[in-house]
Amino acid sequence: MKDTGFERRWRQRFLERGASLEDDAGIAGWTPTGLNSRVRQFERLWRDAAHAPGRWLDIGCGAGTYTRMLHAQGHAVWGLDYSTPSLAKARDRSNPTIPWLAADIQQLPLPDAAFDGVLCFGVMQALSEPAPALAEIRRVLRPGGEAWVDALNLRCLPTALREWRRHRRGRPPHLRYDDPAALRATAEAEGLVALELDWLPLAPGRLARLQPLLENRATRGVLQTVPVAGAWLSHSFILRLRRA
Repeated sequence: MKDTGFERRWRQRFLERGASLEDDAGIAGWTPTGLNSRVRQFERLWRDAAHAPGRWLDIGCGAGTYTRMLHAQGHAVWGLDYSTPSLAKARDRSNPTIPWLAADIQQLPLPDAAFDGVLCFGVMQALSEPAPALAEIRRVLRPGGEAWVDALNLRCLPTALREWRRHRRGRPPHLRYDDPAALRATAEAEGLVALELDWLPLAPGRLARLQPLLENRATRGVLQTVPVAGAWLSHSFILRLRRA
């Protein structure tokens, strides 16, 4: 059931972050080491995917971290966020040819089939349910277009322990976490075909020195080939989707 209060609180947090913070990580709600790790892992996956230049929409762009990356690779990319202070900072630090749009993912003021691809990072955890957002992503994708959607992993053991402790203390969930299989099923119900799921391991801040170990080739191989290892040890994941 849709929890508008949860979404309203997160919208206010992102407005405040955009207005008061300057660094890309803080505006997006990450630590610098956390964002750097996510960017490194995305860059590797993106390089391996070898997308030809196209028209992409970066939903939840924040200060424009990923928008600038795609633009530098020759993509015609739009940045979209509902935090207008964040968009102002994205515009100030980016190429002036990049378009920026203030809008909500659940009501995109964009025509059908307008984009070859969509990035949606750091958004699902601030929504009370994923289906309306996934339906809008499908709508603005051209047939055959691809979406990369990330989400926080409900099956991650440290996350499960932390949320159990919050529940024991009578505190409501701070973020929303997705079960990978359930998110895939929701996406497919909205007309998006699941292509691949990539695990994104992230060491806790106090153990940040272990992050290179989590990102090396051997560990990545284990996470991808042993599903239970990926599910238990990965803080989040990227679900790659295609409009049928």
